[in-house]
Amino acid sequence: MKRYYTLGEFLIDYRKHRNLTQLDFAAMMDVDARTVIRWENNQSLIKSDKEKLLVEDFGVPHQLIRNLNTNLPMPVYFDFKKWMYSLTLLSNVVRNANDFKAEITHETSRIDQLELDKDFNFISYIQENQKNSTPIRQDVVKTAAKILPELNLVIRDHSGYHGGHMAILPLKYEAYGLIRDQKKQEHQLTENDLSRHVDENPTVFYFYSIYSNSTDNNFYLINKLLYYFKERQLNNYIFAGITYQELKVERFREIGFNIIWERILEDHPDQKATFLAGNFNEFLSK
Repeated sequence: MKRYYTLGEFLIDYRKHRNLTQLDFAAMMDVDARTVIRWENNQSLIKSDKEKLLVEDFGVPHQLIRNLNTNLPMPVYFDFKKWMYSLTLLSNVVRNANDFKAEITHETSRIDQLELDKDFNFISYIQENQKNSTPIRQDVVKTAAKILPELNLVIRDHSGYHGGHMAILPLKYEAYGLIRDQKKQEHQLTENDLSRHVDENPTVFYFYSIYSNSTDNNFYLINKLLYYFKERQLNNYIFAGITYQELKVERFREIGFNIIWERILEDHPDQKATFLAGNFNEFLSK
């Protein structure tokens, strides 16, 4: 994570991350290029309507903007690849997977079921940010959210903006097998590949997108996920999916998951997609 001391410093890196010129960014924000130059040189602040545009339409964490878009900015850490912020160096230190289990019943009123179009749009945005160039169609994700509402969740930050989500698809075993054997690609999944019956043998839970913009929100979501499986004590199920982040691979391996295959991304040779599978039973029983 990089520590940002000023709004201008963050906006410059934001443009570079999205391959935008100052003119491109000005058009996105519906301002002239001189305004963008003033922002980046810390000569003026972003007005509230443009601040809202950055948060609601472009997914910039609200807390990050609030910290930097002020006459007395407070430093904040941000990682563009993970699209995750942290207010202190201590809170972004990598922790062991067992730490999630320690607070498995921790609750918050900020978690809701995935229902709003803007949240599904943000899921697609996060997938693309993590180098998934062909996200799953939104109608498939929306149907999965209706079938399995307990595991399709969004967490809001304290100002009500999108702070993270889980999108878990109940898959038919045949569809899972095709992806596992690399005979079908993730983005080719359709509503017909979704299972309507939790008592299928084995039940397949396909994690499509698990994301949070802060460490705190990450803990709440993962605790919710683990509590689901601890409470139900399912005997025969598979939890599987693709991730583009090495840290997630590490966390899943700590839990006991297996790497089924890895594939270097054609458009991004420095990154790879990793398909993992397993379940949480042994991890939760310890």
